[in-house]
Amino acid sequence: MKVLRNIRFPVEVQDGLVQAIARKLSIPVPDVRIERILRRAIDTRKKNQPFYDYTVMLDVDRSIKSPDLISHTELSPESYEPIALHDSNPFIIGMGPAGLFCALALVEQGLTPWVFDQGDSIELRSERVMRFWQTGELDADSNVQFGEGGAGAFSDGKLTCRTRDFATDDVFNRLVKFGAPASIGYDAYPHLGTDGIRQIVREIRAYLLVRGCKIFFRSKLTDIKMHNGQIKRVTINNENYSPEVIFLAVGNSARSIWNLLEHNQVLMEAKPFALGFRIEHPQDYLNRVVYGSERWSEILGAATYRLTDKSSGSYTFCMCPGGEVIAAASSAGRCVTNGMSYSRRNGHYGNSAIVTQISNHQFRGGLYSGVDLQQQIERSAYSKGFAVPVQRANDYLHGIMTRASLTTTYKPQTQPGDLNRLFPTKLNFSLKSALQKFDQIIRGFVREGTVIAPETRTSSPIRILRDQATARSVSCVNLYPIGEGSGYAGGIISSAADGYRIGKRCIKTSA
Repeated sequence: MKVLRNIRFPVEVQDGLVQAIARKLSIPVPDVRIERILRRAIDTRKKNQPFYDYTVMLDVDRSIKSPDLISHTELSPESYEPIALHDSNPFIIGMGPAGLFCALALVEQGLTPWVFDQGDSIELRSERVMRFWQTGELDADSNVQFGEGGAGAFSDGKLTCRTRDFATDDVFNRLVKFGAPASIGYDAYPHLGTDGIRQIVREIRAYLLVRGCKIFFRSKLTDIKMHNGQIKRVTINNENYSPEVIFLAVGNSARSIWNLLEHNQVLMEAKPFALGFRIEHPQDYLNRVVYGSERWSEILGAATYRLTDKSSGSYTFCMCPGGEVIAAASSAGRCVTNGMSYSRRNGHYGNSAIVTQISNHQFRGGLYSGVDLQQQIERSAYSKGFAVPVQRANDYLHGIMTRASLTTTYKPQTQPGDLNRLFPTKLNFSLKSALQKFDQIIRGFVREGTVIAPETRTSSPIRILRDQATARSVSCVNLYPIGEGSGYAGGIISSAADGYRIGKRCIKTSA
């Protein structure tokens, strides 16, 4: 088998892939034998003429030569030290991507984990989130951050991942098994939408239950008792348990868990994270400026973008075409925003986060300095009813308060605000530098944009230290920190892969 790269043809050409391969290799169309599509991207650099860019695996005559025709190497499973378990019921704390895929891997290894989450099932959780958006009535245990599916269940459902390895391929394959379209395995920017993600979460839960797992909702870890570097007892909802091991799969908003671990002298460290705001634009404007004409959205769907300003360390994150900005608070008196869209991406606005990386040297206040900064901004942004500050992007750039009423998708409500007063000076400088850079790339980006703040939960500001060889906590032999909240992932796929990779290492041994 061979891999052929850089297969390009205009998107309006029907069934153009086979013809493009034949043309590129100078072979007859009947001789084109596609084994598998490896990647599909859309190139919009030439305005009003978007191109597909494919990479495929071919069964091709060895005598055919092309600089873009290379050998194919299959990904191999990673070799790790196994985790030997005597108890068939290891505990998993958290039902986001890391926890769910850790459970799937454990089931495949013949184990039946007990899985706990402080929030509700995705069905009840969705009802509580909708009530929060409509009324401002927040459930601190079951919300956008906490509950079955994790924060990714209320997002665009983007499945991008910087690194493809055996574990991430396994994750994609299992998502397809539970109902995702096969195209997620090769699209450059695959997405399912919040509705697609929620359906798959329900399917995974049903599968785990059939395989003998136990799942506990509204079940919060409140205490840990350790002795000689080992967890001897945990308290969940006032019930005491003594699990053999715990896979800790909490999200990046699990501040109470970090406090609990620190109290028990589990080693952690502050890590870089990102802060910023959401920027929202009319989707028809984005379609015009990205594609060159709105007509392409009928073929390609709502236009998306991904931008980076290396000079300021800023970038766009979690772009939601045809989506909405959502309230994502998890505690009273604090405001947090995020972005979400459904699988059809047919809303009238598109939004993304613009965030700046906060590195360790920028805060020297110890383990919780990053968390403290997050909380300070979230408190400052809060107004009664979880109203968030909004401002024209151009006004923010020039330090002008926006007086006019602005239309946004955010619920429950917004109020005029000046983000210059919300963020520290250095953060404002970086974010404004990024806005100016992005305006040079996408014409009218600042003029057409509305900024909505704050975006504070893009990544975890804390890492729970784990041993590279064994994957367990360096200070607790039966604690395995996994996923985004533990500091080892940065999105749905990387979190799922981290949980799956470590779960797959487990083997059942006799007593």
